[in-house]
Formats: sequence, C-alpha cells, structure tokens
Amino acid sequence: MGEAKRKKQRRKQAWPEDHDYFGTVELHMLPAAPAINGARIRELTGDESIPDADVVLEAFRAVAGDRTFHVGFCLGDDSGVSAIGIAVIERLMMEAPDAPLHVVPVVHQDIAWAMVLRHLRSFRGKALLFVFPDSDLYDAGTAEKYYSKAIELFDNKGMPLGRLTSAQRQAIREQKAAILNRPPPPKFYPAAVEQEDSPWIFRLVTPAGKAIRTAVWNGRRHYEHLCPPDVARWVGGDRIAVVQVDSPVGVNRRSSLDLTHFLAKNYDGVVHWARDTETFQSILKSFVRLDLESVSPPELADGWSPDVTFLLANEGTSEEG
Repeated sequence: MGEAKRKKQRRKQAWPEDHDYFGTVELHMLPAAPAINGARIRELTGDESIPDADVVLEAFRAVAGDRTFHVGFCLGDDSGVSAIGIAVIERLMMEAPDAPLHVVPVVHQDIAWAMVLRHLRSFRGKALLFVFPDSDLYDAGTAEKYYSKAIELFDNKGMPLGRLTSAQRQAIREQKAAILNRPPPPKFYPAAVEQEDSPWIFRLVTPAGKAIRTAVWNGRRHYEHLCPPDVARWVGGDRIAVVQVDSPVGVNRRSSLDLTHFLAKNYDGVVHWARDTETFQSILKSFVRLDLESVSPPELADGWSPDVTFLLANEGTSEEG
C-alpha cells in the first residue's frame, strides 16, 4: 500500500463521523440535598460568618448523546470558588464521588456561552465545573441556558422547563441595571477536592486539507503549571509538537493559527503550552472566535507511542522527547 493511501486511511480512522456531538444537550436539575446547608458550608470553608439559609445550587445531570455526566456553575477563579461554589462541588461529588473534578474558568463575556457549550458537547469525564470571576460574567455564561435552543432544561422532577422569551430576558436585564449599591463580589475559598483543568482541544483543517487536533494548555506562571504526562493523548498521531508560547496572540503579530498551520506540515498534532494565563486566554479566545471545532481526545490503539518534540514558538529550537 502506498504512503498516500495509508495517510488517507489514518485520517478516516481518526475522524469517525459520529465521534463528536453537536445536538441538543439536556440539563436536569439535581434534587436538593438536605445535608448541604449553611452549617455544612461553614464546615467546608471554615468561615463562621456564613448564615443558615436555603441553598439553591446550579448543579445538573447532563445528557449529550450517549454521554451522561454532572455539571455545575458558580463564581470562582484559578485559586478558589465562592461559598455557594463549595456547596456546588459538594453536590457534584455526591453524584461522582470517585471522579476528578474538571474545572473550566470562563473569563471572556462575549464568548462565555460558546465556551460553556463547547465543553458540554465534548466533555468525556464525570464531573465538570464552570467558574466565573464576577456576577456579570456568571450571568452571561449561565442565563443563556434558559433560552438557548441548544439546551433542554428540566427541573428536579424531570419536567421540562420553558425557554425564556426575549421580553422576559429584557425585563431581567432592566431589573439588574436598576439595582443600586450592588453587593460586593463574594470571597473565594479553596476547594478541598481533586481538581483537573479540563483540556481545550480543537479540530483544525489546514489550507492543504489536513485535519489535526490542536490543544491549548495554561502554564499559569512561567510554565510552573506543567503539562500533564498524558498531554500527547489529547491530540494523537505519530508525531506531536508541544510548543512553549511566551506571548499572547497579536504580540509581534504572532498568530497561533498560522503557527499551527505551519507545524501541521510535519506533525499530526500540536499542543500550545502557554507561559501564563494571559497567553493561554488569548490563544483560547482566538480559536473560539475563529470558530474552530471543539473536539474530544482521539481513541488510541494499545501500545501507541508517538514521537514528541518540544519547541519554543519564537526561538526555533526544539528537543525530541
């Protein structure tokens, strides 16, 4: 068999038509858990100022095609979550006690729902949490689930909930705008559960027609947040490039899309390992705005052993791994 035919077969095997899901996602509200109350939140946070009160949680069972997992929404950032967020995590862990919690920080208000929906449609784990840094962004990321055609929302008894109309959404925005002396942002607390950053993986087709996966990973501070040992499995292929990226998209006219196109000539998968959160968010935002398709990791054969090359995006040096 010729090399061109082998490559064509590998591409066909790598992208089965039903691999990823683009249909409607069902969100079923989880029933309230009496054990999760003000006293329990005080115990989890160590904050004795938290009052006794009814706790309403944004926690759901999600159904996307043949996948079922649990998902929550709360305020938070890379370092912690709000008191209600602690309760949301507690509720998710009741449903998936042995699963790692995959956390997705959402910081861009203009593409917040696009980021949420991409993960809902491609997530392959058991427990997923979206965190938003402030209430405005939190609303932008969650309110849309009440009217998006991509979501079917059900209450905790399994009854479908109607979508908000345009008039209802406008009334909500007007009420919010009329509120004076809005409360300060809540305090964030560390969550004492196993957490993982949920990987961002995109499908990219080069001008030459080659389809590859490209992933984005947050180095946080000078690459101190190391790439996971299985990062190559996110993209698959025989040859993989892991690129250390030192500056945000647009600095010195750098384009992560152009870089990926260039590397795709010689590699089957590309991982962008961003130096810090600003760089990570700039790459992520550019890929979402370019409407690159979000996908899951590929299914890989037993004994898969790729060649991995580490590169510096602006230096042109590399190290084989």
